[in-house]
Amino acid sequence: MASRLLGRLGLSLRDPLVVSAAVVGGLNTAGFLVTAATGTHKLIDITGTGSFVVSSLATCAVCVQHFRAVNPGKPLPLRPMVLTAAVGVWGVRLASFLLYRILQSPQDKRFDKFFPAPGELPVKLAGFWAVQATWGFVCLLPVTLACRHAAAAARVGPAFYAAMGVFACGLACEALADHQKMAFKASSPGNKERWCDVGLWRYSRHPNYWGEMLVWWSLWAAAGRAVPRWSVASPLMVCGLLMFVSGVPLIEQKYDAKFAKNAEYQRYKASTNLIVPWFPKPSPK
Repeated sequence: MASRLLGRLGLSLRDPLVVSAAVVGGLNTAGFLVTAATGTHKLIDITGTGSFVVSSLATCAVCVQHFRAVNPGKPLPLRPMVLTAAVGVWGVRLASFLLYRILQSPQDKRFDKFFPAPGELPVKLAGFWAVQATWGFVCLLPVTLACRHAAAAARVGPAFYAAMGVFACGLACEALADHQKMAFKASSPGNKERWCDVGLWRYSRHPNYWGEMLVWWSLWAAAGRAVPRWSVASPLMVCGLLMFVSGVPLIEQKYDAKFAKNAEYQRYKASTNLIVPWFPKPSPK
């Protein structure tokens, strides 16, 4: 029945879009069931990031198998292979960072509101995992579609290499910002609850998010004409979530409430760009 339904949609069970949806959806469903049963937050970030890596590897494997069957003897297409490797590097780096942070923190208060009270059904928790699965599937569209259209994605040029250069810069920015903030928090007991204003954080209040946005815009650009224009939903969703939902607003609201009367923080906020790193503006007198 599933094959018949997919056939009407012009898809098959081995279509990279179907494989990606199955992997991301399956892993997040399993994560929801374990989280609901145990009441722990520790699987949320790891499962979300892990689904990116597993999905990209699965779609690339399907791509390679199909390409070899249709084009025997021809070299494998470079574009989907490089994009898959890029997601793998990004995912392993982020998962390692998140795992270390999880091991250092007994609880993550960000997720408390999603867990049900005694006697309640985990509706909010299910909704959270559904959004996370959607985020994973949509963000991976440039990579998934590059694997789906491997023949069209075979040739690469200067624009591809330039986009991958931007990817490297974005990944480095995100990794360095995460490391600098972690080191700052650990350097002194007084810094644990303080805002970070060293390194990249001197030039942006959220340099890690800037790096994350660069990563997904560059992957979309690197996919090039091999993917349809609507795949721009990938970087747009990343920007939308970080800027308006789960990233910047939560942190800004937290610090605004906590440091409302702190003159030093108010000067930092007034002189430092929100996202794009740039030299601090002169502090207001």
